[in-house]
Parts: sequence; structure tokens; C-alpha cells
Amino acid sequence: MAIRALGSASGLDLESLVTQLVKAERMTKEDRLDTTKKSLDSSLSGYGKLKSSMSKFQDAVKALSLDNLNARTATVKQPTDTKTYLEATAKTTAAPGVFDMKVKTLASGSRVESADLAYASASAVVSTTAGELTFGADGKTFKVNVTANMTLDELRQAINTNKDNFGVSANIINAGGSVGTKLVLTSSITGSTNDLSITNNNAALDGISTVPNSGGTAGLTVTKAAASAEVIIDGISTFSKTNTFTNALQDTEFTVQNVTPDGNNATLTIATDKKGTEDKLKAFIDSYNSLVSEVESLTRNRVLGADGKTVVSEGGALNSDPTVRSMLNMVTSALGKAVGSAEPGLNNLYSMGITMTNNGRLEISSSKIGSTSGRERLDSALKDNFDGIAKLFGNSDGFNTTLTSLVTQFTQKGGLLENKETSLKNSLSKNTKDREAYTRYIESYENTLRQRYGALDSQLGQLQSTSSMLSSQLASLSNIR
Repeated sequence: MAIRALGSASGLDLESLVTQLVKAERMTKEDRLDTTKKSLDSSLSGYGKLKSSMSKFQDAVKALSLDNLNARTATVKQPTDTKTYLEATAKTTAAPGVFDMKVKTLASGSRVESADLAYASASAVVSTTAGELTFGADGKTFKVNVTANMTLDELRQAINTNKDNFGVSANIINAGGSVGTKLVLTSSITGSTNDLSITNNNAALDGISTVPNSGGTAGLTVTKAAASAEVIIDGISTFSKTNTFTNALQDTEFTVQNVTPDGNNATLTIATDKKGTEDKLKAFIDSYNSLVSEVESLTRNRVLGADGKTVVSEGGALNSDPTVRSMLNMVTSALGKAVGSAEPGLNNLYSMGITMTNNGRLEISSSKIGSTSGRERLDSALKDNFDGIAKLFGNSDGFNTTLTSLVTQFTQKGGLLENKETSLKNSLSKNTKDREAYTRYIESYENTLRQRYGALDSQLGQLQSTSSMLSSQLASLSNIR
């Protein structure tokens, strides 16, 4: 069945009429839905920006913890530019100072060798009977099973591939002549008195042991004893089983890599990290100022022209939400308080050189207020009361703790900002569902109009047909004389 266009029967432009009616009906509701969605999207984006700025400020605050601000730098001046002799780190509790460091010896492991001419070749048999060797050093042990008629090379491989091997390396040197073939064992276990020890449970294995069984004669001897590292600090000798020294200087750890040249020692300087602290303070100031700028942008009012109608500039995405400025006011208020546990002369931001400008930003001012400028007060604190800065921020009632706690209320999961975002997302979801429902309504509305105007078109067509017939008949009657 062919589909007939509206108006084809009556000759009226009913198709255009229905199209205009549907368009008018659609625009009325869609404009409201579009306006609502635009507002919701803008608000959601605004809260995302605010949350991001709050989080960045929070990160800058966390960097001002007690441990971070008490940080110490450990700098080593090497004796020459060609080698690294010493590397060091210091805890926050290390005392600043400069130390002369002479690396006298490095820690080393022991070396064990078989006697000259003990073996003619790597295929020589080490024992005609089976047994077990136990390797030990500094409390560590592992065992190797020796099979009957095992060769020297087979023993080497059994040692090197043992899964419990703690650092013993077995090698064979085929020297020949008056030396013959030698079994050489090196241990990575360092420190004096930590020589490699090899015992057995079968006297037939004494030739490959450092300790004989039942008073026999050992075939392996220690040719190089394990040694400790020695470093002379300001003329005082200190020792370590390894090449790492922990607390030889209290709360400091250093590792030695090479022996220093005679008469040319390394210099270790432990100091407060003034530059790192100032960088963290500047990051704190910048992040707060960025937060202020973001809040101002998000909450700015719409500006109208002189006619009271023309929009000069649109308002911020969150200008209708008073809680946004309230959050910033709470942060600003916390910044203005004194820290009770801090030192009396350094218990607020102003005392360490950070002031609030007239436009609500933080700064380290070079302009003097009274007898000093902010720059001068900060320099003085960094030089003469470095640990006081750490107390101001890092103590339990310091700015790090109070600001972190405050901002966390806004940014945490389930916090104020997330709840705002969740509410907006729910509203956007409802907006989408409303749009889908309205689309279905418009389709139904258009179908209803088409049915009604289709019936009207048919009726008008019939009336026009009847009218034409009557007119024709009347014309025929008028011709009858």
C-alpha cells in the first residue's frame, strides 16, 4: 500500500503544518534540557578544577612534613675526579659538620686454595668414597654431596650450581709445572674472622676441606683472609664487616668504593637542606595562590553592560554555590593562626617571612614592614633557626597537620567535593533519561498529529470531491432548456 503524503487529498500544506507544530513542541522542552545540561556540565567541570587545585595544595602542604623539613644533605668531596671513593646519606637527626674521611681498606672475602701439585688435572678424582662437604662463613652454610670418584671439575660445578650457595665461587687454575692444577675458592662474605670454612663427614674428603676430620691434614688452606673495611674519620679508625658503615658517624650511613690516595682524603659535609626547604615553601605559596585564583574564577559574578541587559562577561561555573568561598575562607583562616608548640619567635607565617597581600595571595616580600622584609625574615630563619621552621609546619599542631586535616575533609573519598560531584552526575543522568523520555513523547506526539491531520485531509478531500460533483451537476441542469 502506497504511503500518501499529508495534504495530497485536500491540497493543503498539512505536512509543513505538522512539521512546524512538532518543532515548536520539541524546542520548548529541549531548550530547557539543553540549558540544564550545560549548567550541570559546567558545574561538574568546576568542581573537578576546584578538587584538582585543592589536591595540589594538599600535596604541597604534605611536602612540609617534619621529616622533609629536617632533611640533611650529605655531600662528599672526592679526592680525585676519576673515581668515587665514598658516598653518604644522613638522617634528619644527624648533626651538621665537616669530616675528613680516609678510606684505608675495603672489606673483602677470603680465598682458599689447594696445595701445589695436589692434582694433575681437572679430571683428577678428589675422593674414591662418597661424603658431604659443609661450607660456612659468618653463620651462613650450605652442603655439597660428593659422590664416589667425583672429579675436581665435577666438584667445581657442584659447588657453583648449589641452590643454597651463599656466595662461594669455585674455579680451577691449570698452572702446570711445579704448581699443577689448583682448586681455588673465593667467598663473597666479608669482614675479619669471616673466613670460608669447609668441613666434611668423611676423612677421605680432608683433601678438599679446610678443617680435617678426626685430626687428619686439611688439603685446602686460606691464602687470603677475609677483611673488614677501615675508614679513618678525623683521625679515628672505624671498621665495618662490609663496605657500608652505619652510624660510624651517628645517624649517617656511608659506603666506601675505593681506597683514597695517600695524603688526599675525602671530605664529608653534613648540612641542613636550606635550598630544598625554600623550594618546598615556594611550592606551598604558589599552590595556595593558584587555589585562590581558581576559586575567584569559579565564583565570579556575571557582569552586565550599562543597559543592564548585555552580558559583558559570564559568571563562574560555581558562582551560585557559597560553600566554595567558604572552603577557601577556612583554609585562609587556618593560615593566619599561630602554632602553639612552635618557638615563640617563629610561630606563624609572618614571623618566617610569608605575608598575605591585599588581593589575598601569599608572598615573600622584599618590601620592609617595620624594620625587616619578608625575604630577610626567611633568610634569618633558614640560617639561624632551621629546625624551628620544621616545628612550625611539622609539629602535631603545625600547619602541615592542620591544613592536611582540613583539606582532606574536602578532597577525600566521600568528602564534600566528591558528594557535590556525585549529586551533579546523578542530575546529569536524570537529564539524559528525561531527554530520552521526551524523545519518545515527541515521536508519539508527531504520530498523533499525523493521524489527526491525515483524517482531516481525507475528510476535506471527500468534501472537495462532493463539491466538485455537485458543481458539475448544477452546471448540467443549467444547460437544460
